[in-house]
Parts: sequence; structure tokens; C-alpha cells
Amino acid sequence: MSGTATKKAVDRPALLEHLARLATDADAVEEARRVFLPLPSHRLALRPEIVVIEGLRGAGKTSLFHVLNALGDEVPTFFDDPSVPAARWVDAFSEARGHPSPAELDALVAGLAASHDARLRAFWVVHLLTRLEQAGGLGARVPEPIAGARAAHPHDLAAWLPVAERNIGAAIAALEALDDALEQQRRFVFASYDHLDRLGLLAADRATRQRLVRALLAFWLSASTRLRRLRAKVFLRPDLFEEAERSFPDASKLRPRAVSLDWSVEHLYRLAVRHLANRGPHVETMRDWLTAKARVELEEHRDFGVLPGPMPEARQRALATALAGEVMGKGARKGYTHRWIPARLRDAGGRIVPRSFLRLLGYAAQHAQRDPPGQGPLMEPTSLVGALGDASRARVNELREEYPLVARLEHLRGNILLLARPKVVAALERGPIGGDDGLGRDGGAVFEELQRIGVVEVRDDGRVDVPDLYRYGYGIKRKGGAKAPR
Repeated sequence: MSGTATKKAVDRPALLEHLARLATDADAVEEARRVFLPLPSHRLALRPEIVVIEGLRGAGKTSLFHVLNALGDEVPTFFDDPSVPAARWVDAFSEARGHPSPAELDALVAGLAASHDARLRAFWVVHLLTRLEQAGGLGARVPEPIAGARAAHPHDLAAWLPVAERNIGAAIAALEALDDALEQQRRFVFASYDHLDRLGLLAADRATRQRLVRALLAFWLSASTRLRRLRAKVFLRPDLFEEAERSFPDASKLRPRAVSLDWSVEHLYRLAVRHLANRGPHVETMRDWLTAKARVELEEHRDFGVLPGPMPEARQRALATALAGEVMGKGARKGYTHRWIPARLRDAGGRIVPRSFLRLLGYAAQHAQRDPPGQGPLMEPTSLVGALGDASRARVNELREEYPLVARLEHLRGNILLLARPKVVAALERGPIGGDDGLGRDGGAVFEELQRIGVVEVRDDGRVDVPDLYRYGYGIKRKGGAKAPR
């Protein structure tokens, strides 16, 4: 009996330390093959005809990008789907070294009139050829006139791109020759593009990003009907894809070639288990707890670590109960913990991104480490409530990088929801915070944009609500709810 008590005293700190890693490891890519959770939407995205893979920030686009490029020809095995084609994966654009920096591309666009967007398409064609040549073993070659001009001005896009534009036919022919060779070999090459949402940020100019993304998608819309074995996987936020669809002829034809990375509640719980069971300082201790206390099924997946089995609501409830107890709050307003967690992380469109889900659990463990309960669940419900504030602040800081206007929610600090729409619009008219967001004193335009990106919503009675995921970060209040930590 005493030995069992000692073991419990040791295990609780170990489990909380392990769980707390989720706060910083939500985007771990160095061990992608052991923490990435393969989903049906991912398998659909791997079909050759799919060009655009869209998802909100934090939805796992970059994680998928990294796992695909890291696994290479192991992709079909990892996703356990024989219909997924074996392919060579090439990093065609990302934040890694070897690509022009966002600053270089911003400067290029700033110096080009709108009528010269063909030069941007020439950039994407030549850069693709360059990356294919650097990958080796494919036989890709940049045409000599372009290669010579680029070698003479390696860091000056504006100096060599006119040569690329004049010789674009030769560059396209080089891609088609590679595609013909791949067809004979019955091989696929997937060119993957990530971090396109970082373009234009340094210039604080959304139009810069729109022009670059439009040029890339216009090229691949044309190429996807001509190239059979050389294919693209372009990772985009939904708003950037929507803007591109409105910006050039026939762009709507890309919609059937797009897949959205949306997450169900079950998939979010399974992802958390996938991380906990494969990464951290106390993996074996955590696996024992997950199977014994949380009743989670774990199974080996070759050399890719363990995978959680199905997690219907009953198992979600068992895991959340072992984590923080069965219910949040007291009395008539109490709710089940397993439902409370995802409900607090939804945006106004009902979407939850895995990054916020993992962070919430990690932050909650950090709160519990400061004052852990002596017995029962790993933490008190108040640890989850306190963590929601941390997760909310992290999320709004992310959004502010791409949508500076989100900072205007600061004008609602201290208000109690729900609010009349005119009052919210009047608050938003007080102007930008922390720099120009491009909308001046037009509170109505700000409101519409916040509504479009899921930061505010209008209820059926016309009053305005702000999802918990955002309101906590700006100190916007709501009556009732679970008790926060002191």
C-alpha cells in the first residue's frame, strides 16, 4: 500500500511535466513521423489531382508539409493507404534556406507595375525548375540564358527576371520534358509550397501577397492540365485562396482541386494522445496513465510510434475526467469537461485548430504544476480555465501578425457580452492599435473583416458575441462560467 502511494506521488509531477510540453511542442516538426496524426483529409490531399491544401493558421498545414518532405517514399506506408502514390517530394517554396526571402520578393513586387505580373509567374516557373535541379536525380535543368543571368545576379531578382520572362517558353518546355520522362518512368514528383502567408508581411501590404499567390496559382492552374506527373501541393489559408479565386479568370476551376484541413473533436483528442504517447520526458509513464486511467487504446504503427485507436465521446470523456475531473463549475451551469475543452476553442465559424487544443492542455499542466491536487485527476478545473487565457493570448498574437485589425478588440476590454452591434462598431471606429491596419476609422469595415475571419459573430437577435478563444486575450467578459484560478 505504501509503495503504491509513493508511486502515485512520483507519477503526478512526472505526468504534469510531460503534459506541460504540449504548450511549446504543439508544432514539433523534428519528430513529425512520431507525432503527426494521419487523417482522411490528409489522404485526400495526397491525390495527384489536388493542388491546393487549405487550412487556418494552426490547422496543421506546415506539419503536413514537413512530414511529407521528411518521409519521401515512405508516405504511402505512413498513411497506410495503397492508393496514395509513391512520389518524390520537393520543397518548392518555404521558409527554409535556398528560397528568396520574403523581403526580396516584397521588393520585387514593389518595383513591378500591375501589368507586369507575367514576370511574377516567370519567377515561380524558374524557381520551380531551380529547386527540381537542386533536388538531383530528376534531370531538370534551367535553360542556359536564364541560368547565366541568374548566376550573374544571384540576389537581385529584378536583374535576371526580365531574361526569364523573355525565355519563359524554354522554361515551360524544360518542365514538360521532365514530365515526359516521369511519365515513362511511371513516377510522380510533388512540388510543395508553404509559408506563402508570410509574403507581403514585411511590406505591410496585403496586395503584395495577393499578387504573388495569384501568379503561383495561375501558373499551376494552367500546368495542372498539361503536366501529368509533375504536380503541386500549395498550402494556403482559406482567405488567401478566396482572394485568389476572385482575382484572375478561371480561378474557380481550382476549387474542385482543393482540400480543406478541418478537425473534428475526436481527431483533436486523438492528436493530443499521439503527442503524449510518443514525445516528452516521461513517455512510458504517460502511456501507462493513458491506458490505465484514461482508457485510451494504443497500437504500434511500424516505426512511426504508437497511434491512438478510435476515441468516440465516451473515451473523450474518460480522458478529460482523468485529466481534470468529470465536470467544470458547479450547480446548474456546470458542464462536462470533455465538451468544455473544445467548446472554448471554437472560432465564430465553429472551427478548432489543433495548435490551440494542444496549447490549452499544455498550459493547464503548467498551472497545475504550481498547485497540484493531492489525489484524483491530474489537475483542478481551474487549471483549464486559467490556461484558456494563455491559449487565447497566444492565438490573438498569431492573428495580429496577419490581421493587425484584430488588435482593435482592445477597445472592447472590460465590456460584458453580449453587445449591441452599434456599440461594437463605435468602439472599433476608435482606430488602429500598434500601427496602421489600413482601415482608418471605418468601424463597419473592421467589423465585417473580423466577422469574416471568425473573430466576432452576430447572434440571431442581432447582438454581437466574441468566442472565448479571442475574448480572454482582450479581457472581454461574459456572465457566469467556470471559476478561474486566483
